[in-house]
Amino acid sequence: MWRILVVAVLLVTTVSVDGDKVVVLPHDVYPGYEVTLFNTKRPSNFHLMENNFSKFFTVLGNGLVMTTSDLSPLVDRPVNLIVLEELANSTETHFLHLHVINRRNMITFSHDHLGEGEVAENSAAGTLIDGFPVLRARGSFPVHYTILPDETGDRPFALKEEDSNQTGFNLTLNSQKEGVRVVTAKPLDRETKKLYTVVIHASDGYLLSSSQINGLVHVLDENDNSPVFEKEQYTFEIRPTSSDGINENSVAFPGWKRFSTVGKVAAKDADGDKVAYKLLTPSSLLVVVPQTGELMLVGEPEITMEEDSECVVIVEAHDVRSPSRSTEKPAKVVVRFLTSDSTEVEVHRIQKRRVTRAVRPTKKVDFTEADGDVEGKIAFYLEKENEKETYKIRDENKWVTVDSNGSVIVKQKWDYEELGSEKTIDFWVTITNTERCSRYPSYMRCPFHDTDNQRVIINVKDVNDEPPYFINRPLPMQTVVQLNAPPNTHVFTLQARDPDTDSNIHYFIVRDRTGGRFEVDERSGVVRTRGTDLFQLDMEYVLYVKAEDQNGRIDERRFQSTPEERLSIVGGKRAPQFYMTAYEAEIPENQKKDSDIISVKAKSFADREIRYTLKAQGQGAAGTFNIGPTTGIVKLAKELDFEDLRQPHIYSLSVTATEDSGGFSTSVELTIRVSDVNDNAPKFELPDYQAHNVDEDISLGTSILKVKATDADSGANAEIEYLVSDDHFSVDSSGIIVNNKQLDADNNNAYYEFVVTAKDKGEPPKTGTATVRIYTKNKNDEEPKFSQQVYTPNVDENAGPNTLVTTVVASDKDGDNVRFRFVGGNTTSGQFVIEEITGVIRLHGKAISLDRDKYELNVTALDDGACCPNGETTTHTSTAVVVVFITDVNDNKPVFKECSMYNPKVEEGAPNGSTVIKVQATDEDKGVNGQVKYSIVQQPNQKGTKFTVDEETGQVLTNKVFDREGDDGKFVSVTVKATDQGEPSLEGVCSFTVEITDVNDNPPLFDRQRYVENVKQDASIGTNILRVSASDEDADNNGAITYSLSSPNNEQGLEYFEIQPESGWIVLKKPLDLGNRQ
Repeated sequence: MWRILVVAVLLVTTVSVDGDKVVVLPHDVYPGYEVTLFNTKRPSNFHLMENNFSKFFTVLGNGLVMTTSDLSPLVDRPVNLIVLEELANSTETHFLHLHVINRRNMITFSHDHLGEGEVAENSAAGTLIDGFPVLRARGSFPVHYTILPDETGDRPFALKEEDSNQTGFNLTLNSQKEGVRVVTAKPLDRETKKLYTVVIHASDGYLLSSSQINGLVHVLDENDNSPVFEKEQYTFEIRPTSSDGINENSVAFPGWKRFSTVGKVAAKDADGDKVAYKLLTPSSLLVVVPQTGELMLVGEPEITMEEDSECVVIVEAHDVRSPSRSTEKPAKVVVRFLTSDSTEVEVHRIQKRRVTRAVRPTKKVDFTEADGDVEGKIAFYLEKENEKETYKIRDENKWVTVDSNGSVIVKQKWDYEELGSEKTIDFWVTITNTERCSRYPSYMRCPFHDTDNQRVIINVKDVNDEPPYFINRPLPMQTVVQLNAPPNTHVFTLQARDPDTDSNIHYFIVRDRTGGRFEVDERSGVVRTRGTDLFQLDMEYVLYVKAEDQNGRIDERRFQSTPEERLSIVGGKRAPQFYMTAYEAEIPENQKKDSDIISVKAKSFADREIRYTLKAQGQGAAGTFNIGPTTGIVKLAKELDFEDLRQPHIYSLSVTATEDSGGFSTSVELTIRVSDVNDNAPKFELPDYQAHNVDEDISLGTSILKVKATDADSGANAEIEYLVSDDHFSVDSSGIIVNNKQLDADNNNAYYEFVVTAKDKGEPPKTGTATVRIYTKNKNDEEPKFSQQVYTPNVDENAGPNTLVTTVVASDKDGDNVRFRFVGGNTTSGQFVIEEITGVIRLHGKAISLDRDKYELNVTALDDGACCPNGETTTHTSTAVVVVFITDVNDNKPVFKECSMYNPKVEEGAPNGSTVIKVQATDEDKGVNGQVKYSIVQQPNQKGTKFTVDEETGQVLTNKVFDREGDDGKFVSVTVKATDQGEPSLEGVCSFTVEITDVNDNPPLFDRQRYVENVKQDASIGTNILRVSASDEDADNNGAITYSLSSPNNEQGLEYFEIQPESGWIVLKKPLDLGNRQ
């Protein structure tokens, strides 16, 4: 089972945007919670300007912002606060933007980190990242998941919904049960990038609460790149080291240094593998060193000093991996052996490369808030580079959308105060250039994808449409004046702020109930004394004041202003003032002891230290809470239990703030409510519920029994719903269990057992379980069921009487006895009989003649109704088919019927693999027993086989090149064996002789290399001088020899002699002349 484990919950998120602070708060932080701190290194004092939200917060003089009441009314509302920092000679304004969200709706992830995952390079888009978990979010749904682009703007990964095939960079899920997985958005190339950072952002539907999680993806290497040479052709030149070599004709030959390095080739493998080299063209001059690619001279070219030469070799590179990859295009290497002084200049050409643009310059435009006041209004147009460009906004934007023609359209009325601190509308557009695709017809796919991206930033200026508000705290405004205060004494400072950026605030006294004793500075808001009369002790002086924004005119006579506020000034001294007139807090019953509940603060008008005391009111409150005497933080002093009747659910307390050194004191009411926590699981009244004698044929939806569980908690924590674990049944909210499906006593041993669960509606919910057993009554409503609908036994063709064929098996769920017969009611069918009780089928006891390939038998099974009362009145039957296959017995061996007629011939010198003859053997058996395979029988003392045979076709081929005049002779014997596939197998053989026919492949050979004979000068014409003799190993006409004479160097010799073609006798045909011939 998958569980969501949350290690830490983010309570407060604080970010800073251009000096403004943005804070997201849970709704249930207690009053006095420290929200944020405005740090400063300068002497200063902070004040919170008043608006509709300032009553929920306060700021202390040191810049600490705290909550002062329950924030529930602010849930899902944008809250803007202005904090004024008073310096020695000036003031500074700080903006604080808060979003209060129900804690349950704050977005958190099921995991703290994605961790590290991996994926093989080149994996198809949509491949899951191994090692990354299924990611689920908790909070307010729907939840928008976004996988953020990397630093280049690319998105190599995408999100895939766990239970569907929906994939994208942005997914919206509507339930906590749904999760997302990280998948590849495209095939990745490890050689381009081997480590990616994945960042997933999740936000709620209002884009207020968000969370972010990241992880690392390692791209695993595959051998998908062949080595590539740095150049397609290498040219190296080498010159001789000397010219000392002189040959027998006195020609000078250059001397070359053997084993010297001629040059070096280099190939790189993008996978990072080591590369080895080899020559594809054999060379007696050059070798390549496999490890380095260096070419070495190992021979000497046979050239003179007056000539140049060159040698061309082809070099291949392959990576050192198994299996390895070789270069798709080998390198050509030209080595020039130069002995002359000429040089060749190589011309290099540089081709200009076009650079493709991906991101256009950012477009920035300025508009006022009023320019976006109408939805659907066209604000402006984006500039096109050509008319074929189309536009599309890349990510959904709240304020604008972009039409395909480049028009930027107002989607929602622009609100300056909701735009955030940057006051911009920032979005990206994708620009597609269809110009190159326009020449392709609609039915053809365009091969080009020209797209650019452009960022658009709209700077929005404010329109003065917001009234000012007072930020003084605490309220109502109070202060004191010294009795002898001289004129122009500073008494109080009115502080107001306006959300509009061009505000011009002025302060005024609307009604004066002091008799003109005070005045207010219109610009600074400082309230000062007037006149010299003494002020009376404890007398209250009241002024009604307001602030106007004189740049925010309502009409010709009126300006936007604050409501009238009452300023109370007391002569002498006055008691401290709490920042709230009353405090309330709510805590869960499982609040930890000694934990903070609420911070109660008071202001001393005498600038004295204040000490706080706490007093309980009502029964059961004493000792439950305590307060820090100097901090005002109320803590829980003991454990609470909402279900304990002795403990109240609402505590009424009184907090007193007293100034040190005998100063004044004042009190305020504090109410603390204790809320129920779901800490009790539902409990059933019984651990085991049973229902007996339930008919198995009751109609669907029949009430069977009722269960009941109770929960000691209250409210939703005590509301119970019921669930059952068996889909045959369902249970309603009152605990009544009914059947959803037809019951069957036969399938469940006459009873059903399942678990009923009671689940409360707390968060998280708790459950309790009980066991339910429902016992059913059986009826004879089931027919017998055969174990198989078709039986396929085998019987040998020579089986004898009473041979067992098979056993059919049938059972009845009702428990009845079963009887077997053939269809028609008989126990015999042809040569087969069936035993009624056992279902055994045999051959009958008479003579057997199985002359068919198969026999089909139809068998019936009949129950007897013995399971149930009156069961015999409703008997049932079922049928099955028995197909008896008659199996062949391997009792015939293969026979070569035409073996005696095989007299094949093969020419000597025929290439290896030449066709000799096709033999054929037949086997009268059936099936595999009659399937034949061929092989050559090895002859005794024979090395290797001279022939091969195709085991399937019987085609005999030569396995060597025969020489009739050599060891092979004129005839070669061969034996072919045919083997069937039976078990055990049988075989037959065929032996025949292959005649090797002669080819004129031997020249005649004389019995001597030289003949010498002396001839008398007076020998007569026709005298036999000598006889030459030659022989030829070839046969027949190929071995017949005729003789002829030739004299290449002295043709005159042929005038005196001739040779007889048949006998080889050389005969004198002209008298010899001793003076002319020897």
